[in-house]
Amino acid sequence: MPVPADEWLTETGFRRRPLVIVEDRLYHLCELLSALRRRAPRLLGAMTVVCLERSGPDTQRLVRQWLDEDEQIQVAARLDSDGLSSLGEPSAARFLPLQPAALENSADFCRTIAGLLRPRGLLLQDIHLETLRFVPRDRWWESTLLASTIRGMFARRTPSCAFMSNKKGYEATFGAELLEAGFDPRDVLNKNRIESIVIAKLEGYLKKTFPWRLELSCSSRNSQVERLAVGRQEDDRREIEKALDLVLWPVSDQSREIGGRALRSEAGRPRLCLPALGNEAETWRALIQDRLDDGPGVSVLDVGARLAPEGALRAEVTNAAARHLHALRKKLKTAQDIRTVEHAYRLQGRLSIGLVRRGESF
Repeated sequence: MPVPADEWLTETGFRRRPLVIVEDRLYHLCELLSALRRRAPRLLGAMTVVCLERSGPDTQRLVRQWLDEDEQIQVAARLDSDGLSSLGEPSAARFLPLQPAALENSADFCRTIAGLLRPRGLLLQDIHLETLRFVPRDRWWESTLLASTIRGMFARRTPSCAFMSNKKGYEATFGAELLEAGFDPRDVLNKNRIESIVIAKLEGYLKKTFPWRLELSCSSRNSQVERLAVGRQEDDRREIEKALDLVLWPVSDQSREIGGRALRSEAGRPRLCLPALGNEAETWRALIQDRLDDGPGVSVLDVGARLAPEGALRAEVTNAAARHLHALRKKLKTAQDIRTVEHAYRLQGRLSIGLVRRGESF
């Protein structure tokens, strides 16, 4: 059954993310996470780590430690009831308990991992997942073939898959099987060189595939601002504009675009193109940034001062702002989505809004 590709933006709590790492041993994950905190701590907010180690005191202690040490990382693991109850808030919101079936049945395992991964994301897994009970011990490399099934569960914008190993000679052992499943043996990363190879792979993939950062605020989440890595492909942009009421995009140094459900469609165009240094782009940016900051609104006088001639009287300044906002409101399906409250302009609180920045993927 294909994974729904267009719901990740509206999820609350535990989210699908662009990077998913699957390991079967606690000490391997400890080494990786320690290196990530030293070399690339910002990557942690874009990933979910999946620990397939069996439940026990060590698993409970380390999962709690991982969640406590970083406020952004998500963890999926096996914990018993005592382990679950030991997770305090907000750590519990970033933890997903793995069901026993995920380690005992290939279909359940693939559905579980696919459900954690964003479209076009990267799945990085250990080449030998010993704790999967359905993989024969004498054919341990078959755990790599699961990645092909996971990738096939996405109807479009399929994820990429790579593997890591500290084993020697895997190319001779099952290189042909990897090629048959659609993977290049050269995609197997040397786990003994975590910082120079494994982390470099994660950084490079995120920078290439998700080069922009979306700052997102939805009224249903109590105005909490989230920062998500997003792609710049057209279908990614349409998906975001379908989910949000207003979102402002960078296009180039000279132009910006605004789109979303609240915008009035003009001649079938999904978004409006605006000069980057123009007054309209600046006002939309100020309104959206004010909402992200939970600010007091954008001052009528500040808006008018950008528009009125130098030395204009207060009445002329406020009239210039009013004409400008009237033009902006005409581009919305509902003019009241921009309010005037206590001499300031504000977006309606019910709107879901986003601001995309170039060159900042997380």
